[in-house]
Amino acid sequence: MEQIFYENSQCIRVYLGKETVVDPYEKNTEVSLLNPIPVKAIVADLVASQIQWKMPGIVANKAKEIYVEKKHRTLLEKSQKISVKENNTWVEFEGWRVNGQMQIREEGDFLRVYIYSKHV
Repeated sequence: MEQIFYENSQCIRVYLGKETVVDPYEKNTEVSLLNPIPVKAIVADLVASQIQWKMPGIVANKAKEIYVEKKHRTLLEKSQKISVKENNTWVEFEGWRVNGQMQIREEGDFLRVYIYSKHV
């Protein structure tokens, strides 16, 4: 699996965020994104029927399945958005979360993460 990963992987960008309190009385917060962190990953597209089965309750225009190394687990859990390069442009995605927790599946030394985009 490691050889397949290193031959077919591409670079994705993981953005972390910093939360600041704008109005303490109404508890309004604002998230500012930090510089992206490049991570190697295998990226695969998901079709509409796969989105319904793999991410129940999500209505998305576009979704992807990414495989990353296990050492990047905490980075993905804390991410605000993930960018993937498609046709020489970076497309923004967000991770599939249930009750605020990123849904990650471990498969040996790698992690499987589902990301989606609501933008048209």
